[in-house]
Order: sequence, then C-alpha cells, then structure tokens
Amino acid sequence: MRVPILLATLSCLFFIDASPTASNLNIKRGSPSIRRQISRYPFCPSQAANQALQQTIFANFVNALYVQKNVTGAYDTYVDVNLIEHSPFGPQGREANAAVLLNIIPYAQFTVLRSNFDANFGFIHLEIAGSPEPTALADIYRMNGTCIEEHWDVTQVKPSNATNPIAMF
Repeated sequence: MRVPILLATLSCLFFIDASPTASNLNIKRGSPSIRRQISRYPFCPSQAANQALQQTIFANFVNALYVQKNVTGAYDTYVDVNLIEHSPFGPQGREANAAVLLNIIPYAQFTVLRSNFDANFGFIHLEIAGSPEPTALADIYRMNGTCIEEHWDVTQVKPSNATNPIAMF
C-alpha cells in the first residue's frame, strides 16, 4: 500500500529567488519599510498588506517550512487558524494540518525547485526523493493580507518509462 505524501501548508526577513533549492537559497535583506512592516507579529488574523510585504511574508514561510523544516513555527506564524485545505488527504484547520505535517516534513527528503508569489497566490515546486522514482509536488497558497488562508497541492510520481529526460523537473 502506498501512503500519499502530504507536503502541504505551512525568522526575520528573506527574499527568495524565483528558483531556489533547499540547500542553496539566495537570501537578501529587504527594504527598511518592509523590515518595519514585517515586525508586525502576529500575521494572523490577517492585516492589510501590499504586494511587497506579502512576497516577503511568503518567502519567510517557504524558508521556515521547506528549508528549516519548522512546521510549528511556520504554521503558528503565517497560517490562519481556519486554514482551508483542498488536499483530498489533508484535514481542515491550522492545528490539524500542522499535526499531519509534523510527521512528514522533518523526515522527507525534497528539493525546492521553484517558488514565486503574485496577486495573493504563492507556489512552490518540489522534487521529493522516492524509490524507484521521484515525485513532483506543487503547493499553491492563497494569502489574505498578511495571512495564509488556503492551500492546494498536486503530486505526480515520475513514470519509470518517461521518455522526456527533463520531465516534471
């Protein structure tokens, strides 16, 4: 029986390049105005935020969850208590979703291939180590102001007979 991989939802100031890897992120300091805004903890419940602030918050979330593998910190800081989860195997709400991820993310071997944020939506493209073939995962998050409120994910195992040498990654 195969257990579905749930790498779903959900530290200072980080901007992450559009194509980071888990082992080699290009992290830069943000503008002074963003640094002042980012110090407004907590981010949930949501507060008003412009695009630059949302990008910074999302980059921090990606760093906390996918690079540092700090599920509790990422969720408690950036995810709404009433998280709307669209994964067919994921529970609703921040606490229940984080409890599932605590049993997965710290132990999973994955590489962040791409991350981007625009117009209230952020996405992460991951390669999850697998046997015999890796799995591609795309996580999509919707923010409302300063808070992540909704999550979708899509997974696909690389077919062993794939003819495209760069398929999925």
